[in-house]
Amino acid sequence: MKEDKVLDAIISIISKELKNIQSVLPLPDSKDLIDNLKPNIEKALGSAGYISKSKYESLKSKAEKLEKRLDKLEEIKDL
Repeated sequence: MKEDKVLDAIISIISKELKNIQSVLPLPDSKDLIDNLKPNIEKALGSAGYISKSKYESLKSKAEKLEKRLDKLEEIKDL
């Protein structure tokens, strides 16, 4: 599962649980709480090996460019 989808799932679960808790205890706005938790969750997911789609696309693009450069170098070497 991609980091973005995992993060969305975690945020969704936390939001639902916060709504349940808010019915019993007064809490600050759940959106503010989620916004404060989100960076920590992203960091935890990153340390677990998940990366965001944008990071994946960036790394994929760099890898493709490097492969093209290697192909060109191999062609030059063969000449």
